[in-house]
Amino acid sequence: MTKDYEGKLGIGQIIFCIIAAATLLIPFTIDPMEFSFNHIMPIAESDINVWQNAYISILFDIAGIADKIPQIIYDIIPYGFVAFYGILAFNIVFALLMMIIRNEVMRAILRAISVLLGFVMLAVNLVMLASVAGVFANYFKNLAGSGAPIFDYLKNSGVIYFLGVMVFSLIGMVKQFSSFFGKTC
Repeated sequence: MTKDYEGKLGIGQIIFCIIAAATLLIPFTIDPMEFSFNHIMPIAESDINVWQNAYISILFDIAGIADKIPQIIYDIIPYGFVAFYGILAFNIVFALLMMIIRNEVMRAILRAISVLLGFVMLAVNLVMLASVAGVFANYFKNLAGSGAPIFDYLKNSGVIYFLGVMVFSLIGMVKQFSSFFGKTC
């Protein structure tokens, strides 16, 4: 068994998770400046979820598949944020646990869980990608012909937050699939 996990690997994972959790500090709208943590709610429907569902439904409408998408998809989408931040919390807790216990059996179990959570991160990433695409689809469908500047639209659309979560979920997905909980020689 390699001893790399007990040192820099575990600390690196915790630092990544803290930086990824800082996506809550990304501005959701710039004019007026409102941060994402003001608009996200873990249980009830939040502003971010409402906007995200609207953007994704516009994207599905433009693609011509809006009537083929079951309602359950729209009901599941808001839990993407809960899954993203929950996986980050999971990784912090279990990285600390692995640094203390240093058990190979636990490491193997956490590797298997990590791969499963990698698929969840993939789903979160795809939802964020659809949200970003929906932001642009909404602009080009509704506002491009009116002469509204795209920058004015983007600064109040939440696209910065969606891009931030998309990037960190992509990086997190790669980390989850590449055995986030260490390797054995």
